[in-house]
Amino acid sequence: MLRVENVSKIYHPPRGMLRLAVRTASTSPVVALDGIEFEARAGEVVGLVGPNGAGKSTLIRICTSLLLPTTGRVLIDDQDVSSRSSRARASTGLLLTDERALYWRLSGRENLLFFGVMAGLSRAAAAARADELLDRFDLQGRDGRVFGYSSGMRVRLGLARALIAEPKLLILDEPSRSLDPVASSELQEHLRMLASEGTAVVLSSHRLDEVESMCDHVVVMMKGEQRAWIATAELADGAGSVAASLRAMLESGSAP
Repeated sequence: MLRVENVSKIYHPPRGMLRLAVRTASTSPVVALDGIEFEARAGEVVGLVGPNGAGKSTLIRICTSLLLPTTGRVLIDDQDVSSRSSRARASTGLLLTDERALYWRLSGRENLLFFGVMAGLSRAAAAARADELLDRFDLQGRDGRVFGYSSGMRVRLGLARALIAEPKLLILDEPSRSLDPVASSELQEHLRMLASEGTAVVLSSHRLDEVESMCDHVVVMMKGEQRAWIATAELADGAGSVAASLRAMLESGSAP
């Protein structure tokens, strides 16, 4: 479903007169990603783990065609994300941590109708899909505007928005960061159900317990480099706990 092949991203400082107009934090090239390779198959949950600055968000933006890689390529359903971005996007649902991805002055249903039509659904199909998702995520009858929703409700609505066109791949960037334990547990149940239905899921998270309970494979990243791509079952065999193994890897900076 998703295949990441030797992806690197290098930010070069501006040259010539651009240096006067563009402010940068570095005068040297910055390597944000260096040779990342992994895949996520249908029905599989792959976790992206690493400290702040590891390159997880940059990788997610490349996988969703929001950024172009410097080298390498990303394939979604055998479509190159860089050269065939519209086809790749049609197979992908994205949930970022930015709550402003929703229109706060619209209701949840109005948001889903809008994004459904933007995704290419007819108005009738978008309405039917919106009602289905609102019911699935316990948001039916919530007619107030989104700015009055709780954090958990906004995350559920964001997930519904990501699923509006029934994507084969779902990519999430720290979706449980602002959630309480109950809402986080509910989100995990939804993601497990989606995976059981055949959706490929890529989940970026700082919560190692979440990765342990959710993921089939884990990509460990540090300073833009991939330190490991490993099955969680192998991590559990090594130390008895996936979270403990990942914590040890992150603290030591090396793969097992």
